[in-house]
Amino acid sequence: MNKKTIFSAAGIAAFLFFGCFSLLGERNLTNEPLRANPPSSVEDINERVVFLTDYDEALATARRENKPALIFFMSEDCKYSRQMLRNAFVDPDVERLSRSFVCVEIDVNDPESDRVCDVFDVAATPTVQFVTSYGVALQRVTRLQTGEELCDQMQIALTSAAWRSAHTADDLARR
Repeated sequence: MNKKTIFSAAGIAAFLFFGCFSLLGERNLTNEPLRANPPSSVEDINERVVFLTDYDEALATARRENKPALIFFMSEDCKYSRQMLRNAFVDPDVERLSRSFVCVEIDVNDPESDRVCDVFDVAATPTVQFVTSYGVALQRVTRLQTGEELCDQMQIALTSAAWRSAHTADDLARR
């Protein structure tokens, strides 16, 4: 055999070898249990962190309950969105803090979500946008988050919302 044939065969073997492991890794990523008692389905996850699916309804609820909103822009076909649902949103601290927010899940592939995606200039999933109860943007996270990272961002958003609310009240009192 000549060198060209050997290198071609080795290249094809390496491609197949790493390609198979890549597919195996992705399959395991979505099927293996991530916690001792993982939720059995996405519906179980969404029972832990309560997500509304209508932005306008969520904002009205946020105003009524005087809470900031956590908007989770996701896509069913985005593996990172699924990872956040499977990992970050089942973290006990995230679950606890989620009660201080009105959480809304926006599927970017739904044509009805185009207006909200345009308002917040969402270009990628997963994106988490925190807003005041009146829809004023606080901060945004545009990458995969662990439970601990998301928890930190939620704490920052709560502090920002409280600060903004206090300063708005001070401004109104001065008038």
